[in-house]
This record gives sequence, C-alpha cells and structure tokens, in this order.
Amino acid sequence: MSSSLRIRLLDVRPVPAPLPQEDGQGARWVSAEAGDGRLLAALQIQPALGHSRPRYSFHLGRVVHAAPELGLHQVQTTLQLGHDATGEAEFSGLYLAPELTGGDDADALLDALLQQALAALPRRAGGLVMVELPGWHDDDGRSPFWDGLVRQFLPAGAPDAAQLMKRFGPGFASHLGAMLPRQLIHATFLPADAQAALGRCALAAEPWRRALQRAGFADWRHCRIDDGGPIWAKAVD
Repeated sequence: MSSSLRIRLLDVRPVPAPLPQEDGQGARWVSAEAGDGRLLAALQIQPALGHSRPRYSFHLGRVVHAAPELGLHQVQTTLQLGHDATGEAEFSGLYLAPELTGGDDADALLDALLQQALAALPRRAGGLVMVELPGWHDDDGRSPFWDGLVRQFLPAGAPDAAQLMKRFGPGFASHLGAMLPRQLIHATFLPADAQAALGRCALAAEPWRRALQRAGFADWRHCRIDDGGPIWAKAVD
C-alpha cells in the first residue's frame, strides 16, 4: 500500500462511491484516496438504522425434525422476515476501485479503511455494526434468490430488481419488504439454485467479505431480502 494513501472522514458522499440504503442524521463517509486524489475505496457510517425508513431482512433459522427410534434427524433452513437490525449501526455504500479487485494492496487498503470506520463509531453497550453484502448473481446478471422467492410475491409483470433500484434508489428494499410474507418460509420449498444462493455474496464483494472477517465481523445469520446476500455483524461496545 502506497505511503501517500490518505484515509479521512467526510460529511459528504465521495464520488463515485455508491449511494447507501439509508442516509439519515449523523451519517458520515470514510474514504481512502491515492496521492493523486483518486478515490480507491469508501464506505458510509450510519449510526442507527430504521429511523428514516424500515429496514427489512430475513433471519435465517433452523427447524429440526428428529426421531431417534426411526433414525430420523433432519435440519432445515427457515427464513423469517423482520426488522432485527433496527437501531443498530451500519457500514454501507461499499466502494472499491475496479483496478483493486484483490491482492495484498487491496487487503491492506480495506483493513485500514475498516479500522478508521470502526474507530469513528459511537460506542454503546450491546450495540452492533452491520454490513449487507450484495448477493450472488449468475453469468447473465440474474439473482436466483429473486427469481425463486421474491418474484413470486410481486404482481404479474412487476419490474425486476435492477429496474426497481433505478426507480427508487438503494432504499427500494424498504418498499419491497412491505410486499413479502410475514409467515415462516421453509427454504426447502425454494428452487435448488435459490437455496444455493442463500447467504452467498457476489464474487465482486469477496475482497470486502475477507476484510470484514479479518476485522472481527461474522455472519449474522440474516440475509438481504432482494438477492439473499449475507449480512455480517460485529459488536461495537
């Protein structure tokens, strides 16, 4: 990593970092810039979710069917829609320059960025900081999770996720959540490719996932409601 790297807190969104899902009161950005001013990486610090709009996620649980006398022991994944992240902090708007897709330089850069962001978080007992990672898409850019689950609860002819994102911005998931079922969903009833995509992050997000793991984050057993991407969390007290 270059010694001329600059990491700083900002009160405005750096360009071309993506828009976050939520941009409420107290939000700030952390950016990493090269010596020539090029933006290399960025993320937004959101101190409390769910105040400007509802934040939905699926909690990934388990149901066990067991009968030892019959030699039966079956574990199934379940999805339960909820607002479990309400009030927690979040890192969002994750940006990594396209030329930094991997390698030691990218790892060191993201590690430094996350440490600066963690240091800037307000401390409170029992608090968490969340990170939603984009879910897996196939070679055609389609989300098996969207096609296998979400689309079934939308009106016929409804736009796909990319069109909804363009219309409503990253916060479209708040509108989407109002259309999804509150009843427990058994993942075994989903198509096989949708089950395989559950909690799996996009290939382009792998550098972020590895950096989060090095920073002490772990899978929170929740996923995004649009593409099934994993949600990671870390205690901040």
